[in-house]
Amino acid sequence: MHRQPLLRRALVVGASATIALLALAACTTPEPAETTPAAGGTDSSALLAEAYAGNFQAPPTEPVEVTEDISLWHVSCGEAIVTCSAPAAAAVEAATAIGWEANICDGKLNPEGWGTCIRQGIAAGADVITLIGVDCAPIAGPLSEAADAGIPTIGVGANDCDVIGGDPLFTAVTTSLPDTAYEEWWKNVGATQAKWLVGVNDGAAQALQIVFPDPAFGPVMAAGFEEEIAKHEDSSIVATLEITNADVGSGALVQKFSTALLQNPDINAIAIPIDGWLLAGVAQAIEASGRSEQLAVIGAFGSIPNFGLIAEGTGADATVAWPTDWDGYAAVDASLRVLAGQDVLPTGLGVQAVDADNNLPAPGTPFSFEPVVDFRAAYLAAWGVD
Repeated sequence: MHRQPLLRRALVVGASATIALLALAACTTPEPAETTPAAGGTDSSALLAEAYAGNFQAPPTEPVEVTEDISLWHVSCGEAIVTCSAPAAAAVEAATAIGWEANICDGKLNPEGWGTCIRQGIAAGADVITLIGVDCAPIAGPLSEAADAGIPTIGVGANDCDVIGGDPLFTAVTTSLPDTAYEEWWKNVGATQAKWLVGVNDGAAQALQIVFPDPAFGPVMAAGFEEEIAKHEDSSIVATLEITNADVGSGALVQKFSTALLQNPDINAIAIPIDGWLLAGVAQAIEASGRSEQLAVIGAFGSIPNFGLIAEGTGADATVAWPTDWDGYAAVDASLRVLAGQDVLPTGLGVQAVDADNNLPAPGTPFSFEPVVDFRAAYLAAWGVD
């Protein structure tokens, strides 16, 4: 656990100091205190308060009629990673709640797997196929085949093929916040990571940036991080490391990360784009390095196992989180609206920074942001489910 910056932060923002208190108030947003700007003129407390506040809105409230006797086929980006498996399970949960049949196909973290799953859904006679966080370009062929078969395809948080000069192939893609473009949303994720790292390091973050080049959101998220770091004269990106799905699937992830950690002894901050990678061995590598006390480590996406790492301070100190289950419900909501001939509406999904002292859910509970936004109840109400 990165104890010294966390101690400074607790004094600055007046947040809860123990997990026991957090269990009583699972979602708290600290009030910034009057402080002196840190190194280089950076106001660390203001950065932290902004990161903790978040920007969530309500899910769609417009009613939609439930089409009956529907088989939903959900393509998980990769069941080995909790940030793929959790929203996939939520999509099944939501579909089951409205009486649909639902199946998950494991895309195994690679385009071939995603395409195979789409084709399996077509062969199985699915009525709708959903994907979360998978862009059109690497699966253009299978998406075209689904269209030819008359099966709607829904991309949650995805880029369609028209962004690369082609024709759109998804039947619909979801957006998160009203009047917020895909790039703007993901840039904010990276910027929030940077704000937290700069804030907890008193304005002087020296960062190892991990970049995920495979999906469209990876480079955009990295750009948001870089732009925010550049605003603080005593902070910098010391080194950048690319990690791909192939690295994760082949087992090369931990070795590549450990080598980068060894090659950069002067860093005090690490930004990781996928919390699932921490759970896949990166957190253990940080602990094994003997430098965990000196490193502020922030991930992204959020998950119950990752919140456990943060609470314990074992290789992870924070994350930029949103309830990934929300995406699963958004997949079903978009499917319902497409089948009913309605417009697909923004999901309301925002982000906020979570660390051991701020916004951490009570142990054993999902990251639902209640009572700020009860997304499950809101979706079920729009679907007419008691």
